[in-house]
Amino acid sequence: MAEPVLVTVELRFRTEEDPEQLGDRIRESVSLIVGREALEDFRVRVMPLTPPKKLRPV
Repeated sequence: MAEPVLVTVELRFRTEEDPEQLGDRIRESVSLIVGREALEDFRVRVMPLTPPKKLRPV
């Protein structure tokens, strides 16, 4: 049997849907693929694509 390894998969996509809901759906899909016990870490990071309306003072 092969030695265990830790795998990281990164992806980025644009959406106008709720990113938290999409993250939950992706997490559930990954859990079904690798198994709930095997999923070590899952993070959702959201970055706006539109510039801020006002500049913040430094």
